[in-house]
Amino acid sequence: MSDASAAPSAPRRAWRTRERLRTIGRAARRFVTTHPVSVAFAVVILTCAALTGTLWGEDASIWGAGPLATFAAGRWWTLVTALVVPDSPVDAALSVALAISVLAYAERLLGSRRTAVLLGALGLAGLITGIGLHAVAWTLTDLRPVVAAEVPVLDPTTPIAGVVLAASAVAPTLWRRRIRLVGFATLALFALYAGDADSWYRVSAAVIGLAAGEVLARGRERRPWHRSSARETRTLLALLVAVVGSGPLVALISGGGRGPLSLVVDAYTQYDDELLSRCARVSSAVCDEQLALLMTRGLGPGLLAVTPLVLMLVAAWGLRLGRRAAWVLAVLTLLASAVIPVISLWDGRLRIDPWVDGSGAEYALWAVATVVIPSALAVVLVFARGRFPVRATRRAARTVGVVVGVAFVACATTFFAIEALGRRSFDRDPSVVDLVLLTLRRFLPPAYTNPAGAAMFPHHGPALFAYQWVGVLFWAIAVAAILWLFRRVQRPDPGDARLYRDLLRRGSDTLGFVGTWEGNRHWYSDDRECAVAYRLVGDVALAVADPVAPAGRRPEAVQAFADFCVEHGWMPAFYSVHSDTAADLETLGWRTIPVGVETVMDLPGLTFAGKAWQKVRQPLTRAEREGYTAVWTRWHELTVSQMSQVVAIDEEWVADRALPEMGFTLGSLDELRDRDVRLLLAVDPDGRIEAVTSWMPTWTDGEVTGWTLDFMRRRTEGPNGMMEFLIAKAALQLQEEGAAVLSLSGAPLAEAPDAPTDGDPSALRALLRWLAEVLEPAYGFASLFRFKGKFRPRYRELSLAYRDPLHLPAIGAAVGRAYLPDASSREIVALARTAWGGRR
Repeated sequence: MSDASAAPSAPRRAWRTRERLRTIGRAARRFVTTHPVSVAFAVVILTCAALTGTLWGEDASIWGAGPLATFAAGRWWTLVTALVVPDSPVDAALSVALAISVLAYAERLLGSRRTAVLLGALGLAGLITGIGLHAVAWTLTDLRPVVAAEVPVLDPTTPIAGVVLAASAVAPTLWRRRIRLVGFATLALFALYAGDADSWYRVSAAVIGLAAGEVLARGRERRPWHRSSARETRTLLALLVAVVGSGPLVALISGGGRGPLSLVVDAYTQYDDELLSRCARVSSAVCDEQLALLMTRGLGPGLLAVTPLVLMLVAAWGLRLGRRAAWVLAVLTLLASAVIPVISLWDGRLRIDPWVDGSGAEYALWAVATVVIPSALAVVLVFARGRFPVRATRRAARTVGVVVGVAFVACATTFFAIEALGRRSFDRDPSVVDLVLLTLRRFLPPAYTNPAGAAMFPHHGPALFAYQWVGVLFWAIAVAAILWLFRRVQRPDPGDARLYRDLLRRGSDTLGFVGTWEGNRHWYSDDRECAVAYRLVGDVALAVADPVAPAGRRPEAVQAFADFCVEHGWMPAFYSVHSDTAADLETLGWRTIPVGVETVMDLPGLTFAGKAWQKVRQPLTRAEREGYTAVWTRWHELTVSQMSQVVAIDEEWVADRALPEMGFTLGSLDELRDRDVRLLLAVDPDGRIEAVTSWMPTWTDGEVTGWTLDFMRRRTEGPNGMMEFLIAKAALQLQEEGAAVLSLSGAPLAEAPDAPTDGDPSALRALLRWLAEVLEPAYGFASLFRFKGKFRPRYRELSLAYRDPLHLPAIGAAVGRAYLPDASSREIVALARTAWGGRR
């Protein structure tokens, strides 16, 4: 029976296997067809590695290039072989991986013909330039990097670096910034710390490639790339911290490093092998110090030596997540990394031997590596502290403080006790003061804390084991506690937010869902039946959208909220309220001025037939004919690839702005993660996301009766008409689901077509009109409003309501700060320049 039942499954499994292989085969053929140069270069690398034996670990330096190998020996053909022959199996694997990944991306941007030409030209130019500069430096100076001049270079990643940086000039705005910052940070990391010739040749090729790319991009429309969202800024700062933290580690792994900044590694490995060999025959205080440094080697002391680097890598991970605790850790670690070596150098615990000429250049490079770089990065982090607002809970912070404090006391006490009991393992009897100082030093990198002259340390037994491992144990506990702290962040009161959402489900207007966004607070009536979402900016409480209240109780809720604000010393104002709420407020003696217009489509009976809908119907028909589909989903349902595409589209949009991303009533990527928010994606036939929109629900008696458009982004280089396609598809599909209203959201600072252009003497009204003109070149509110007019919407005026005209200056400033919470003074100047340029 089991055989009979299993028989049909065997062919089915075989069929599935064949289908998988066919799918993989089709994908592989498509990749090869699309990226022929990258695949061919990968094949050439593997072939050369196999023919020369480097794939099996054999020495192939005869094929390498360098000042001696190429110029002195006259082996000019090495200029070609050095670009295709890897020097080891690891180098072969890395070169092939880069060829079929980053080089393939560059080929997609440049085209196969240009990629092939640039691969040879930039590789050769970078190699010749690097060798020439290397030979000049070798001839004119005694700098460390030229020690590698006699080691021929074999490095296929040199031409790859040049092509990728050249392709960055034609990359989308977001990826142009990422390629250049990440690329040059990585190249500089290896060049400045490892310092081998390969690293400097790659830098030469990358610089030449960057210049070549700018030539290729001439005549193209170029967008600014300096602007980034808070999320992207966090990522880039985290990268810089990781690079600074990884630099000394790279130098250590590369055998101590030969780069200009590899001198920082002396703080971790400063002992003299030749002196130690002489110390085997004689004894002196200097020998005791060198032996103490040697005793700090090994796995445990090595881990303790790189503790600052580990802390910076941990901080970098937390910075990427926006954690304030990581910001504190990064700043403190960077400052400690800059200050402690200086103190150690000052009092003689750390020595740097000047070069033979005694010029002092080595001191200058050491100062740059150990003091200037971490100090400068710490200053940058201080100025960018607003980008890291995610704080840990107070309970978690107290817990971590207790754990770290107890761990320190326990480790220090245990170490002191073990060393006191093991006095015989020392070469002389230590005093209590000696043991206390020795205990404190075991929690810092050993080369920073070993005393000059005769050093005291245990030579054997449990005392030596504790000497080598107690600091490692403490920092392991501290790092684990910090990582745990990163996950314990403050959240809004779930009961508070849940109640507001429950009241929205009972019945809400089209913009009510904006009140659920992070940064808003919520006021509730005593019976918890009425609610107002508000944003506190200084002493101004800006209520967002209409109050949520049962029929007939809105005036009561407005008055109670105003009293609540007065009790707390705040100035109340209602922002973006509809005409019925504005009327209630005016009845209570409030004043109102228009601040925007909401565009609403009534879905029952909607069709896109007729000449009036031609501007919507044509993009819809064209997109469907070309195979584009509109896909409904939610953020938590996206695949990793889809999430990455949506993030990239958003970051590219932010990078194109001359000013920071706006907030308050304008949603960003963070608001897409709400499980009540639906996403509608425009997907091309190959599965690539071209545009994305988000839709917020509107409820009536617990049922969704409408949706409001919030987030709109599309690829810069994508086809036109994607937004018309998505909005039209949303209207038709939501109509089928029974929705009655589709709101295209409010247009800030816009005016309805039939709105009067004069007659409002309010100074704030004049200010808002001026602000609309100023922001238009940067954000295009008026253009967006005109775009929404294609859908023949119903216009609903949005108003700002206030009680006291004397509050208008503060309210106007609060509205500006709410929309641009992260704008700096320099960006305000950029705003003024943008306005001036737009008017010209």
